[in-house]
Amino acid sequence: MNKKPSLRNRLLRHVLIPLAITWLLGSALVVGIASYFAQQAFDRALLDDAYLVASHVRRAGDASGGGLDLSLSAQEMSTVLFDQSETLYFAVLRPDGSLLAGHPGVHPETLQEDWKPVFSALEYQGRTLRSVTLHRNQPADFYVVMAQTTTSRDNLLQRLLTFSIVPQLLLLGLLAVAVRRAIQSDVQPIADLETALSQRDANDLTPVEIKSNTRDIQHLSRAINELFARIEQSLRAQREFSGNVAH
Repeated sequence: MNKKPSLRNRLLRHVLIPLAITWLLGSALVVGIASYFAQQAFDRALLDDAYLVASHVRRAGDASGGGLDLSLSAQEMSTVLFDQSETLYFAVLRPDGSLLAGHPGVHPETLQEDWKPVFSALEYQGRTLRSVTLHRNQPADFYVVMAQTTTSRDNLLQRLLTFSIVPQLLLLGLLAVAVRRAIQSDVQPIADLETALSQRDANDLTPVEIKSNTRDIQHLSRAINELFARIEQSLRAQREFSGNVAH
């Protein structure tokens, strides 16, 4: 036969499990929101670099014709693409997808005629990059693709997880210990009552003395003592009746 759980364990489960679920959902929500705004900040910086490169695309040759050209020199591009913790790649593409300038292979899956910047993940040299594709029509149609490694983003999210979840997990553990002690203190009078009743002689009907700070246990001990009083009164009446019959 399976042993039923104790009242203490049931109370702990009823308190700690919802608390843990609430903490988990709250932590996931906080991390999700923080991750979203962190990505927005990194994406904004990446988009600024794309706008900077696009602003230096010029018509090659005379003003009346010719193709497009990037007016930035190699040294100027190294300055634009400089980042202390990330590696930046770029490509200026013609409408047909051919490379005008930049790194070969930095190419999104599709070139959409969308005038809004399009952010996506891009595979390049065996790494997954965060990229933005910018479509411009001046001085002619072209695309700028700016891609960046995500080391800083990943490190930021890792630090965010560490410094937000770990302290909360420690607090949850301390709270679990405090709740366990509080529940143990509250249910201890029930254990004392059980011990007192199990060790009592069957003929001992004196009141049970149980100290408790909860009203429910006080009512329970009072009800038991009232039951003892009624049993004692009934036994006394039976003895008096037996004595009268004997006479």
